[in-house]
Amino acid sequence: MKTKLWLVIILLSQLALSCKKELTGSEPSLKMAKRDSEKENGHLKIAIVSDIHYMDPSLLIHDGASGTAFQNYLDQDPKLVQYSAPIFRQVLSEIQADKPDILLLPGDITKDGEKVGHIAMAGFLNQLQNDGIKVYVVPGNHDINNAKAKLFDGNNAYPVDMTSKADFETIYGNFGYNNAIARDANSLSYVVQPREDLRIIGIDASKYEEYGPSGDVAAGRIKPATLTWILAQLELAKQQSITIFAMMHHNLVKHYAGQSQLDPGYVIDDWQNVANTLVDAGLKIIFTGHYHANDITAYVHNEKTLFDIQTGSLVTAPIPYRMVTMKEKNLEVTTRTVQSIAANLPGGVSFPTFANGFLSQHLDGYFNYYLANQLGAPAPLAGFAAPLFRNGIMAHFAGDEKMPPEQQKKIDELATMSQQLAGIVTTLWTDLNEKDNKTVVSYR
Repeated sequence: MKTKLWLVIILLSQLALSCKKELTGSEPSLKMAKRDSEKENGHLKIAIVSDIHYMDPSLLIHDGASGTAFQNYLDQDPKLVQYSAPIFRQVLSEIQADKPDILLLPGDITKDGEKVGHIAMAGFLNQLQNDGIKVYVVPGNHDINNAKAKLFDGNNAYPVDMTSKADFETIYGNFGYNNAIARDANSLSYVVQPREDLRIIGIDASKYEEYGPSGDVAAGRIKPATLTWILAQLELAKQQSITIFAMMHHNLVKHYAGQSQLDPGYVIDDWQNVANTLVDAGLKIIFTGHYHANDITAYVHNEKTLFDIQTGSLVTAPIPYRMVTMKEKNLEVTTRTVQSIAANLPGGVSFPTFANGFLSQHLDGYFNYYLANQLGAPAPLAGFAAPLFRNGIMAHFAGDEKMPPEQQKKIDELATMSQQLAGIVTTLWTDLNEKDNKTVVSYR
């Protein structure tokens, strides 16, 4: 009897110790417990990383980064592609630690569709799949048939192997194509079903069949046959009471007033008719990228609302990516920004300081050229307006735009010289209707 009593006491003490460890254990244990609890409640965590523009380190040789060929490239397209490898490795480690259920990559996975870059990225994504994270990709305008795929060597640039449509499908077979429950015959669009009550449509809207020797084009469209296929998939999900989200590289709707006129090519062709059709068919959520802005727009048609949740780029300040938690009726959207990378930065500054400085410096030159050569502004006017355009677009990239009083004074001064330019700058500061970085949106 005493022996049995002692056994009971020992078992009870072990049980109490076990409960205490669960309640007061380490942070990873608590995170795991929270994640398991969310799964039991039907919650799902989705990470979104867009416009990685991964440039394989082998594409910069013999101090190619300081050569005129690469610097001329940056003057036309100011992105931190030189640091894209350590940036993505940092994000990879953060995602591995956070363990979302799903990772979405809405295109522009590589700098300019270099095959060596796509192969390297597939290797990184396999690491996440091995950790139990489901990864789904779609191509962006930079990823396929892009003649800008080059190696930079000093003052020279040389072509490297491009990625064909068939190559893309093969390289990323494990990330949407091989496990799709439906495929579009006219594009690289597909449907996956990561769990019983959720489907995701990956929409391919890039025009890579039309590219020539000058490389990619920014504009995108949904082919009529592909749109018909998408509508059939939405109807099928509706009949089966399955929630369905979409992912596409290009924006489905505009994210600031006049975007499709001021900066054409970032919202899909015929966007309003296509958006109205998809809203009528029941689409409520689409994850996009392309413009390198962290912005959310609510588009309303026939008293129905669709949210275009656009994620910024890993090579454009503030270097954001998103975490979205899917609950019973809502998506809780949060934004994270990369704070450090494993690289020696000029001047020993922090990575956010370096990224912002890089973008600011290059945009000044870019807008001076754009205002003078594209809009015909005289040199003094272009010089005055360029920093205002730079500040406006950087605010839009970061999201949750809020214009400081001193910026408004400068824009008022610009209006005395050119009301047109002042109006354009003002639209960049004008957030349409939704919080951009931390918010809750309804998908039911």
